[in-house]
Amino acid sequence: MEQILYWLAGGLGVPLVNGLKSWLRIDGKGAVWLTAAVAAVLATIAVLVTEAGQWAEFTPEQLFAAFGQVMAAATLAYKLMAKPAA
Repeated sequence: MEQILYWLAGGLGVPLVNGLKSWLRIDGKGAVWLTAAVAAVLATIAVLVTEAGQWAEFTPEQLFAAFGQVMAAATLAYKLMAKPAA
């Protein structure tokens, strides 16, 4: 069940990153760093939410795994939402 939360966080992160990029007028390397920062924050929140329900401690390994899943979901969602080239 916790895996679903990571994938949802990644999918919801795409509109968030797109909105922040527009608002801050960031592109190029800045956009990549912004995406990584947002994914890290969303992954941390997702890990805290899933572990709070189990009253367990989380480890750095869980955080890195969640970050990878959030980034993968965000990349997939971005690619699916991207407009095809004409």
